Amino acid sequence: MFVVAVAGMFFALGIMGSEHMTYRVAGDMLFSVLIAVAIALLFYFGSGAHRSRGGFIRIHRGTRKLYFIYPRQKRLHILDWDQLEALAGYIPIVSASGYASRHPLYLIGVDYSMDPPTEICVACGNLGLFDGDRSAKALWSYLQVFMERGPEGLPEPPVVPPRQSRWQETLQPYRDWYAGLRGRLTRRYGLLKAPITIPLWLGWLLINAFPDSVEAFIQYNVPYTQFPKEIDRLCGFEKKRKPVIRVNGKRIDP
Repeated sequence: MFVVAVAGMFFALGIMGSEHMTYRVAGDMLFSVLIAVAIALLFYFGSGAHRSRGGFIRIHRGTRKLYFIYPRQKRLHILDWDQLEALAGYIPIVSASGYASRHPLYLIGVDYSMDPPTEICVACGNLGLFDGDRSAKALWSYLQVFMERGPEGLPEPPVVPPRQSRWQETLQPYRDWYAGLRGRLTRRYGLLKAPITIPLWLGWLLINAFPDSVEAFIQYNVPYTQFPKEIDRLCGFEKKRKPVIRVNGKRIDP
């Protein structure tokens, strides 16, 4: 909403021209931006996003179960893998810079531990902005191969980068945006397509890089949803304490 307000302000400025800009018009535009910021903050705190920035799913080949906790909740949901139904979702995104859509993978199953048994819908990932439902299908195929054969033969997941400072995390979406734009322009005929590519990527800057940057700044210290310790132990995510060695009262790191 804040992005739409800012984009609308610049759009109105471009139409009216600087010669028609008065203090009253500028004040009205600034007031609309402040209202948009206030509404965005209201939704942010009202939804509880300041307490949890999201969650993960865990799939165990031995138990053939899917474990999931909704963000900002504590109840553990357990779904039978063999009874899951997969669906490529559709999330329209309308902004001042254009229209786009995302197609996350939804896994739907029944949690029989609830009374009564309740159908649960789990969202996995949020890709598919440019490739439609192909990313959801690829993720579903990846999970199926893992459950049948294990990790052998599957590409290794990317290495988790070390945690950066708040300022570096805030600037990272802009670095990724610039790297993507530069990669597009350096392709064959990239400079010839620049009149089309650059406006599209400026729209991408507004609807993706800028919101991701604001989110990274605001939610820097917001934790992800935590699993119970027994699930951490079952899935191999239990944190092992390092032994403490002391000699003559002095601590020695192993």
